[in-house]
Amino acid sequence: MRFETLLEHFIDSDHSADGRIVLTAREREIVQLIAEGKLNKQIAHLLSISVKTVETHRSAAMHKLKIKSTAELVLYAVRNNIVEP
Repeated sequence: MRFETLLEHFIDSDHSADGRIVLTAREREIVQLIAEGKLNKQIAHLLSISVKTVETHRSAAMHKLKIKSTAELVLYAVRNNIVEP
């Protein structure tokens, strides 16, 4: 693989072939739990990870989605069938 192609792959790795934003499985799981009303500490306990790791995944998901608030994150989860309304 050429260097430019490899670089483009990593730069665009958060987008699908059709241009949609792709969350990792863990980011999606954390978004779902947040939308269900769980706190970071509860999520960390449920997933056996640190609170800091939850915060990192949450932040990464919000950055990818260009979302600024938890309310927007919950709305995204509902609209994208990550959680039931």
